[in-house]
Amino acid sequence: MKRFMVFISATLLVLIISNIYVCFKYLMLLDYFMVPMPKWGTMAVFSLSAAVFLSSIFFQSWLSEHRMIDCLAAYTGAMYLGMLTYSLLLFLAADIVGIMLNFSPDTGPLISFFHRCYAGGIPVPAIAAAITGYGFYNARNFVVKNYEITINKQSQLDSLNIVMISDLHLGSSIKKGEIDKLRIKIKSLEPDIIFICGDMFDHGSHADLIDYAVKCLGSIKASLGTFFVTGNHEDYLGGIQQTLSYFKGSKIRVLADETVAAAGIYITGRKDRRSSTRAPLSKLLAFADKNKPLILLDHQPNDILEAERCGVDLQLSGHTHNGQIFPFNFLVGMANVATYGLIASGSYNAVISSGCGTWKFPVRTGSHSEIVNVRLHFGEHIKK
Repeated sequence: MKRFMVFISATLLVLIISNIYVCFKYLMLLDYFMVPMPKWGTMAVFSLSAAVFLSSIFFQSWLSEHRMIDCLAAYTGAMYLGMLTYSLLLFLAADIVGIMLNFSPDTGPLISFFHRCYAGGIPVPAIAAAITGYGFYNARNFVVKNYEITINKQSQLDSLNIVMISDLHLGSSIKKGEIDKLRIKIKSLEPDIIFICGDMFDHGSHADLIDYAVKCLGSIKASLGTFFVTGNHEDYLGGIQQTLSYFKGSKIRVLADETVAAAGIYITGRKDRRSSTRAPLSKLLAFADKNKPLILLDHQPNDILEAERCGVDLQLSGHTHNGQIFPFNFLVGMANVATYGLIASGSYNAVISSGCGTWKFPVRTGSHSEIVNVRLHFGEHIKK
């Protein structure tokens, strides 16, 4: 709790300082172009946007009960976050360049060129708005990330076509229209097996949307089935048991600290790392044939050393969103053992996805919304 409070305090301090700096720069910009807008008006816009942004984080449970307000807060918060982040970076970059030029000899032409390009700062809001606008589009533009991995173990198959999705966070950027797009894209990949690796639900996931998603994704044909493991956000709906109740009678199988076999392949699905009842991986693999391929579904990529030690051949994870918003994608490594892409160590492989959806704010500038397609090849092939 102490570390969390320190983190929150530091974050709020950075947010306050950033707001003051960016607000000051925009006031200078208005004065430069003699825009007849009172200073208190500019400060009020920033203060109100910051309040909405913070409220959308700290009052998620209440907002989730009021859909229209929640939607308005999410989009306002996303616009504020994008404009603040990129205005801050652009203004800082301009100030640094300006200081360097002023302290350098014989840079008169460069200073003149810089001032013409900077134009008193007017490009800053235009560029910040363009980047933020791209972020709204990118959050809903699903791409397919392909991997080719070979496991030197025998199976009843030559290869396995895996489709993995994670971090839908239904209700933020993923609604019924996006679920339909996902279904079409996943179906076109002709998967042998489908894995949903956690954080499918969130505070803003309402019962009608959840039912639609479970039925829609469960309807995709995959010869070896569709499997789901919980993430850290599943617990926010009112408890894991309530979350899992949505899958009853569906074609999606929940793996909660369970190992199953299919076509000579062992598939283990773990409870999320934050679960107090999560079993040791060694216990879950106790009865698995280690000479056969072992696939692990684990939402958070923070126990990869344990997975490698237990002889896992392929781990599939999400959780990190690869930072979601630039430049925060360079900071997620501070909170996670691994962040994105393929990690290979000996016979162990881990694929970490940036996820399909976004957390809380429907904007993504630091990564892509992706569907993972793994072509898993086996080194030795045996007939049934």
